Amino acid sequence: MTGDVRLEPATPADLPAIVACVRRFRLDDEDLAAEQFVVARERGRLVAFGRIKPYSRVHELGSVGVLEAERGRGLGELIVRELVRRFPTREVYITTDLPTYFARFGFRRIEDPPPEIAAKIGRVCARLRSGVVAMLVEKPRRSRGLGELIVRELVRRFPTREGRPTPRSSP
Repeated sequence: MTGDVRLEPATPADLPAIVACVRRFRLDDEDLAAEQFVVARERGRLVAFGRIKPYSRVHELGSVGVLEAERGRGLGELIVRELVRRFPTREVYITTDLPTYFARFGFRRIEDPPPEIAAKIGRVCARLRSGVVAMLVEKPRRSRGLGELIVRELVRRFPTREGRPTPRSSP
């Protein structure tokens, strides 16, 4: 159960615990920074984490970890869904040796990842795990709210000139 769990940005004080877990779980430990992480807390205690890792042209969802005693409660899913929600681009890349786990979130394996992701697999993943693949999920385009659609229709029907309504000729 995840009832009393809060998701929030990591703080610099969280980083030592995150680093220790990342190394113990054999996750990507390259360029770790607190501002990249979202953490799950239960009664003030860190129980899970994950990050959005920036590269020059893309971002990667990664380093998702759940403390051993807290596994099996859906905390990993909670973190993954929150990171996808916060992701700064529509294209959400991951590198993983657990493709079946991430497929349930809509991720699909890709054979030709962006150069930064391909390089990371060779540079980082190869020393930590075997069988790592690149995956991608695309977030849906943001739908326009009803208010925005109404305003667009009004602007289309009643064009303005220099911010003032265009005079209408009388019938």
